[in-house]
Amino acid sequence: MRRTCGLAICCLVVFGGSAVLSNASTRQFQTAVVVSVEKHEPEVALHRKITDAPAPLSEYDANVSIRLNCVVYLGRYKSAIDYLPGVFVAGQSVEVSPEKPWLYVKVPGSGEVKLRIVRRDPVAGDSCKAGH
Repeated sequence: MRRTCGLAICCLVVFGGSAVLSNASTRQFQTAVVVSVEKHEPEVALHRKITDAPAPLSEYDANVSIRLNCVVYLGRYKSAIDYLPGVFVAGQSVEVSPEKPWLYVKVPGSGEVKLRIVRRDPVAGDSCKAGH
Protein backbone atom coordinates (compact mmCIF):
# COMPACT_ATOMS: atom_id res chain seq x y z
CA MET A 1 0.00 0.00 0.00
CA ARG A 2 2.78 2.43 0.91
CA ARG A 3 4.69 1.68 -2.28
CA THR A 4 1.57 2.26 -4.43
CA CYS A 5 0.84 5.55 -2.68
CA GLY A 6 4.46 6.70 -3.10
CA LEU A 7 4.39 5.78 -6.80
CA ALA A 8 1.15 7.72 -7.30
CA ILE A 9 2.62 10.82 -5.63
CA CYS A 10 5.78 10.54 -7.73
CA CYS A 11 3.71 10.36 -10.94
CA LEU A 12 1.68 13.43 -9.93
CA VAL A 13 4.85 15.43 -9.31
CA VAL A 14 6.46 14.36 -12.60
CA PHE A 15 3.37 14.91 -14.76
CA GLY A 16 2.30 18.06 -12.88
CA GLY A 17 5.79 19.55 -13.34
CA SER A 18 5.79 18.77 -17.04
CA ALA A 19 2.40 20.49 -17.39
CA VAL A 20 3.83 23.64 -15.79
CA LEU A 21 6.87 23.52 -18.08
CA SER A 22 4.76 22.99 -21.17
CA ASN A 23 2.58 25.97 -20.18
CA ALA A 24 5.69 28.17 -19.97
CA SER A 25 6.79 27.13 -23.45
CA THR A 26 3.37 27.86 -25.00
CA ARG A 27 3.18 31.49 -23.87
CA GLN A 28 2.71 34.00 -26.66
CA PHE A 29 5.05 36.96 -26.18
CA GLN A 30 4.50 40.38 -27.72
CA THR A 31 6.70 43.46 -27.89
CA ALA A 32 5.82 46.17 -25.36
CA VAL A 33 7.49 49.26 -23.92
CA VAL A 34 8.39 50.03 -20.32
CA VAL A 35 6.65 53.31 -19.41
CA SER A 36 7.97 53.84 -15.88
CA VAL A 37 9.58 52.11 -12.91
CA GLU A 38 9.06 53.28 -9.34
CA LYS A 39 9.85 51.92 -5.91
CA HIS A 40 6.70 50.47 -4.38
CA GLU A 41 5.59 52.43 -1.34
CA PRO A 42 3.10 50.21 0.53
CA GLU A 43 -0.01 51.74 2.00
CA VAL A 44 -0.13 51.45 5.76
CA ALA A 45 -3.41 49.88 6.76
CA LEU A 46 -4.88 49.37 10.18
CA HIS A 47 -5.44 45.70 11.03
CA ARG A 48 -7.30 44.76 14.16
CA LYS A 49 -5.96 41.20 14.21
CA ILE A 50 -2.61 39.83 13.03
CA THR A 51 -4.49 37.35 10.82
CA ASP A 52 -6.06 40.28 8.92
CA ALA A 53 -2.69 41.64 7.81
CA PRO A 54 -1.45 40.97 4.25
CA ALA A 55 1.85 39.25 3.61
CA PRO A 56 4.81 41.50 4.42
CA LEU A 57 6.28 43.43 1.52
CA SER A 58 9.94 43.69 0.70
CA GLU A 59 11.65 47.06 0.77
CA TYR A 60 12.88 46.25 -2.75
CA ASP A 61 9.50 45.82 -4.45
CA ALA A 62 8.90 47.96 -7.54
CA ASN A 63 5.94 49.08 -9.63
CA VAL A 64 6.62 48.65 -13.34
CA SER A 65 4.28 50.21 -15.93
CA ILE A 66 4.39 48.50 -19.33
CA ARG A 67 2.42 49.55 -22.40
CA LEU A 68 1.23 46.72 -24.63
CA ASN A 69 -0.79 48.02 -27.59
CA CYS A 70 -3.51 50.21 -26.06
CA VAL A 71 -3.24 49.03 -22.46
CA VAL A 72 -0.80 50.09 -19.75
CA TYR A 73 -0.24 47.31 -17.24
CA LEU A 74 0.94 48.23 -13.76
CA GLY A 75 2.85 45.22 -12.50
CA ARG A 76 4.48 44.60 -9.13
CA TYR A 77 8.01 43.19 -9.23
CA LYS A 78 8.88 41.52 -5.93
CA SER A 79 12.45 40.96 -4.84
CA ALA A 80 13.94 39.87 -1.55
CA ILE A 81 17.25 41.50 -2.50
CA ASP A 82 18.16 44.86 -3.99
CA TYR A 83 17.87 43.71 -7.63
CA LEU A 84 15.82 44.95 -10.55
CA PRO A 85 16.37 43.36 -14.00
CA GLY A 86 18.08 45.70 -16.45
CA VAL A 87 15.16 45.53 -18.92
CA PHE A 88 13.03 47.59 -16.53
CA VAL A 89 14.08 51.03 -17.80
CA ALA A 90 11.64 53.62 -19.16
CA GLY A 91 11.57 53.51 -22.96
CA GLN A 92 13.06 49.99 -23.14
CA SER A 93 11.35 47.43 -25.40
CA VAL A 94 10.48 44.16 -23.68
CA GLU A 95 8.78 40.91 -24.64
CA VAL A 96 5.69 40.29 -22.47
CA SER A 97 2.91 37.77 -22.12
CA PRO A 98 -0.12 38.88 -20.07
CA GLU A 99 -1.90 36.00 -18.33
CA LYS A 100 -4.24 36.78 -15.46
CA PRO A 101 -3.09 37.64 -12.80
CA TRP A 102 0.52 37.72 -14.05
CA LEU A 103 2.53 39.61 -16.64
CA TYR A 104 5.47 37.49 -17.78
CA VAL A 105 8.50 39.42 -19.04
CA LYS A 106 11.46 37.90 -20.90
CA VAL A 107 14.78 38.89 -19.34
CA PRO A 108 17.83 38.12 -21.51
CA GLY A 109 20.11 35.67 -19.74
CA SER A 110 17.61 34.99 -16.94
CA GLY A 111 14.58 33.52 -18.68
CA GLU A 112 11.32 35.06 -17.50
CA VAL A 113 10.20 37.05 -14.50
CA LYS A 114 6.61 37.51 -13.50
CA LEU A 115 4.93 40.63 -12.27
CA ARG A 116 1.61 40.52 -10.46
CA ILE A 117 -0.80 42.69 -12.43
CA VAL A 118 -2.05 45.41 -10.08
CA ARG A 119 -4.00 47.41 -12.63
CA ARG A 120 -4.81 47.68 -16.37
CA ASP A 121 -5.46 51.12 -17.81
CA PRO A 122 -6.66 51.74 -21.37
CA VAL A 123 -4.63 54.27 -23.35
CA ALA A 124 -6.63 57.23 -24.61
CA GLY A 125 -5.79 59.15 -27.73
CA ASP A 126 -5.71 58.96 -31.50
CA SER A 127 -3.12 56.19 -31.64
CA CYS A 128 -5.56 53.74 -30.06
CA LYS A 129 -8.72 54.82 -31.85
CA ALA A 130 -7.52 53.12 -35.03
CA GLY A 131 -7.55 49.74 -33.28
CA HIS A 132 -3.87 49.52 -32.32
